[in-house]
Amino acid sequence: MKILVTGGAGFIGSNFIRYWLKNHSKDKIINLDKLTYAGHLSSTRDFENNLNYKFIKGDICDSNIVNNVMEGVDIVVSFAAESHVDRSIVGPQIFLKTNVIGTQILLDAALRSKIERFHHVSCYDELTRAYTKKGLKYYWELRDNDEVLSLNMETKQIEWKKIKKIIVQDYEGGIINLNTDKLNFKVTPNHRMLLQTPKAKKLIFKEASRLGSVNILPRGSWKSNTKIDKNLMYLLGVFIGDGFLAYQEKHQKNKSGLSKKDYIKIARDNRNGRFTSINYVGDQKITVMKSYRIFLDIPLKDKCRKKLERVLSELELNWHSHSGKAGEHIYFASKKFSDMFKSCGKGALNKTIPKWALKADIESLKALFDGLIDSDGCWGVCPHFCTSSARLAETFSELCIKLGFIPHVFERKRKGNLYQGRLIRGGKSYLISVTRQQRTVRIGKGLNQISESLYKGKVWCVTVPENKNLLVERNGAFVFCGNTDEVFGALDLDSEEKFNESTLYDPRSPYSASKAASDHLVRAYFHTYDLPITITNCSNNFGPYQDPEKFIPRAITNLIEGKEVPLYGDGKYVRDWLFVEDHIRAIELVLEKGKVGETYLVGGLTEEINHLEVTKKLLKIFSKGESSIKFVKDRSGHDRKYAVDWGKINKELGWKPLYGFDEWLKKTVGWYRENEWWWRPLKEEAEKFYEKLYH
Repeated sequence: MKILVTGGAGFIGSNFIRYWLKNHSKDKIINLDKLTYAGHLSSTRDFENNLNYKFIKGDICDSNIVNNVMEGVDIVVSFAAESHVDRSIVGPQIFLKTNVIGTQILLDAALRSKIERFHHVSCYDELTRAYTKKGLKYYWELRDNDEVLSLNMETKQIEWKKIKKIIVQDYEGGIINLNTDKLNFKVTPNHRMLLQTPKAKKLIFKEASRLGSVNILPRGSWKSNTKIDKNLMYLLGVFIGDGFLAYQEKHQKNKSGLSKKDYIKIARDNRNGRFTSINYVGDQKITVMKSYRIFLDIPLKDKCRKKLERVLSELELNWHSHSGKAGEHIYFASKKFSDMFKSCGKGALNKTIPKWALKADIESLKALFDGLIDSDGCWGVCPHFCTSSARLAETFSELCIKLGFIPHVFERKRKGNLYQGRLIRGGKSYLISVTRQQRTVRIGKGLNQISESLYKGKVWCVTVPENKNLLVERNGAFVFCGNTDEVFGALDLDSEEKFNESTLYDPRSPYSASKAASDHLVRAYFHTYDLPITITNCSNNFGPYQDPEKFIPRAITNLIEGKEVPLYGDGKYVRDWLFVEDHIRAIELVLEKGKVGETYLVGGLTEEINHLEVTKKLLKIFSKGESSIKFVKDRSGHDRKYAVDWGKINKELGWKPLYGFDEWLKKTVGWYRENEWWWRPLKEEAEKFYEKLYH
């Protein structure tokens, strides 16, 4: 996988690249950075010679450079931004240019490059097929607006849903194997499995790599207002399983020269309704006699013979029994039924359940199922149905799914059989086993039905609006499973805006206003151009390689140099502090599992801690008193409190911060003490800026 990181020489960007190269050693990273006051090549020194890393100096506002580096990129993670509030107050123009225009150029380049196949999407392997209205389809056969069977997450009803997008990509990595006696599925580790809770029986999604000891696979219920006579549906099932049509025409000499209609009109006596003899009066020499017969190959001793005879009689059909060299049959003549049964396909290899029948309600479908099993199947604990038609195997499986049964299709190949001295040539046939038991995938107690192996090949998924799941098949087994949208990382990071995902933006500085504008712009490209994006907004970060003009590193480096720590106003500005590696883990998780078009808030473990309290913690680490605090004039547009609710990313993706503030504040101090080579060249420039700002 190839990742473009913009702003990768900055604080969070360089930490992201360092983390990614260590934990994703096969991926390649391009770092595009203008090297402004916030970007330093010294922050990349420890990985600059990595063969999977390449640095390009350039501005995201330069469309030529951006278009060139975008070629072949799978993921874009955008850290490039002007992100210093004080600098935005002094010179807001550069913030608007970089954060808005630069973002727009990145988005345009992504559109031109048709970045659609990104990181490890929640996907199926190559052999998994989707069940559509036109039958089972491999990923290369799927088309936009194909309709798939899906479960309503609230009602658990089975519905037809149009797919919105088809996602295909090359993948090399781990694959989760789900293996039971009736299931053999392969999905990527971050695939969203659709499960049913044991007690409440609610539908939930759970990541494949995090499945529990007992995982219940759901089945849905079918609801329809289309009622069809049960006898008719039973007869339809018997015909599909063991019936055929016989149409015949017989040409006879016409004795009257009249058509049937004219003969009835002329030859019938209106007084008593009887026909009278007439001479040849017309000019029609030949009459075509048409016969529409339906044969049902049900022997006399078959268990369903009496039931079939009763059904035919109740349908008021004049049926006949016949025995001959070809076997024992029931047959009747009816153009109406012949036309109806034509929709079942011609010949054994093309048999199918017609669409109009599959639209019927549950009771009607049960009668159809009974007719199919009685004719070409067998009853038992697990009923079986046999057919040589691939399409009938598919539609019979759909029938089972709608009835709440679980089908499993076994494909058989035979060269041929000898029957009464004749060679019956073989071919493919299908045995469909049907069970009514709920399926589970288990771990423990001697069972190990979930394993992981390596996989290299294509993986695919589709977008199913609303329900976010579809019916898929692999090796004859069917299951409702989750779908996931692909992710494009347009991540606005190191933002000082604090809100939950539904809070309206209310920026107070040129910096935050420009960042709000860039967020809106990214969302606009998603809604207008269907560009797959995610956004993360985070609380204040701290950690190694943060520029010494920022609050915590400035305080640390001042104390190392024996200087005072400047605090704005009364110092009681509340922030939620997040260690940088916690933030990067959140980005990693969003790239792997995040939903397209979504925003995720990422926060730390601190609660209601202000700058003054942070400063006191640092003074304690340095064994210094509060006399080292210097209160300075407050800055314009200074918000009192930034705090985020990271409940969404925790609930949906399972992320939470791991690094406590006090412990990692001490470790951050240790890093700055040990790496003066890095920050001392930057410190002088930072202090010059603040001296100019204060005066």
